[in-house]
Amino acid sequence: MPPRKKKLERDLRNTDFSNLQVPLVTNVDADTIETGEEAREALIRQVTAPVRWEESVRLLIDEGVNTFVEVGPSRVLTGLLRQIERSVAALNVEDEKSFAATVEKIAGARSDAA
Repeated sequence: MPPRKKKLERDLRNTDFSNLQVPLVTNVDADTIETGEEAREALIRQVTAPVRWEESVRLLIDEGVNTFVEVGPSRVLTGLLRQIERSVAALNVEDEKSFAATVEKIAGARSDAA
């Protein structure tokens, strides 16, 4: 993995990164970042560092996140999320039909909260 990390690092150092408009939780640090430089460094470390998934999820929940959307053809992360905290909503988008259903659920939750 180190040769790939070296190549990625070289490429990322030659790429402009803007500061983030929305804070981002990195799974390499289980912490929030806001600057482009922090994003670049996290991407570089992510190649070889362990994923801190549970800590990242717990941080998001502590920050008030109560709905998670997994995008992709499986529900692996949704299953892991359920093992961490069953009280949060876990949605999955893998095709147009599931995307429409997810949008509908989120819109419905917003109108219920208003």
